[in-house]
Amino acid sequence: MAKGYSVDLRECVLRSLDKGMSKMTAHRTFGISRSTLDHWLDLRETTGSLAPRAMLRSRTRQLQGAVFEEFVRCHTEATLGEMSQAWQDQSGVRLSAMSFSSALKELGWTRKKRVGATRSATKWHAPSS
Repeated sequence: MAKGYSVDLRECVLRSLDKGMSKMTAHRTFGISRSTLDHWLDLRETTGSLAPRAMLRSRTRQLQGAVFEEFVRCHTEATLGEMSQAWQDQSGVRLSAMSFSSALKELGWTRKKRVGATRSATKWHAPSS
């Protein structure tokens, strides 16, 4: 992921805009997209600051650890949707089935699908050691 622009640069660009420089000239002079300039103006107006917003912690990172791994071992026969609901009931945190899929993949668990005309279900199997 690319690193954001420094606060000093943001302030310099917006000072230039405040002094009368057009957005198009600022875009060409500083090499910053017009949408970024609009975003900075909106950010300054709504928050009063030009500091970049803090990144949200990835949901899958929150699911790493012994507690989550033990939870998965107890729910190996559950579908992703069932796991998601059980996790919400247990921890109070609502996560999507996709978050579970990503977290299980990071743990090395694989998804096994039934073959044929049996009832559709997703099963998770622990990685073989």
